[in-house]
Amino acid sequence: MGASPRVSIITSTYNRSAALRRAIESVRAQRGFDDWEMCIVGDCTPDDSAAVAASFGDDRLRFFNLPVKSPPRAHGALAKNHGLFQMARAPHVAYLDDDDEYLPDFLRVMMGEAAKHPECPLVYCRARYLDKDTGRRLWGNPFHGALKWSRENLMRYNYLVSNGVVHRRSLLDEVGGWNPDDYFDDYDLWKRIAVRHEFHFVNQALCVVRTQADPFWKRLFTKGWKILRHGRRLEDQG
Repeated sequence: MGASPRVSIITSTYNRSAALRRAIESVRAQRGFDDWEMCIVGDCTPDDSAAVAASFGDDRLRFFNLPVKSPPRAHGALAKNHGLFQMARAPHVAYLDDDDEYLPDFLRVMMGEAAKHPECPLVYCRARYLDKDTGRRLWGNPFHGALKWSRENLMRYNYLVSNGVVHRRSLLDEVGGWNPDDYFDDYDLWKRIAVRHEFHFVNQALCVVRTQADPFWKRLFTKGWKILRHGRRLEDQG
């Protein structure tokens, strides 16, 4: 397969081949950085996602479809873990949801910042929020503010968006992968890493999150209810 790339992009997908095409196109449209691979894992998806990935004729796109569908609560964690532990070859990993996108300078800027700050094995940036149906700009997720790094604040609430994270692959050997039993599986991973390491904040919107167009205060209430219902495990995690 040739030399290992510098970054492996992990994407889990289920029955969203049209959106997946857009996500892949955003990766292939990166400016000034092409040393990547995209590990796309179908969660036993029944659609034509494999054909979509193959249609680009790009060896950097690798697709695998899990033979058994994950439990609903896992919502992509098992697929991401397959990509991380069975497919990824690079020393850095990034994540991209199948219905979201990178802006054109994401990899160039984020990999550059990772190189400039070796003391921080995880770097993260801001996101641009769009209505998933209309494409209209939205005021962002109330728990993903443009906040500078603070371990104390992160332990209170999640202000990282997974599409905006790049981290060293070796962190997973320290803390493990995505936890399919945790409702907030991304947040759970960031906290486990944060107990041991500092993060670096890149104050640029370099990725796109497509979401519902509910009013900001409604989203604040509904997300707050989910936190109250499912808990957030604020205790230290080793």
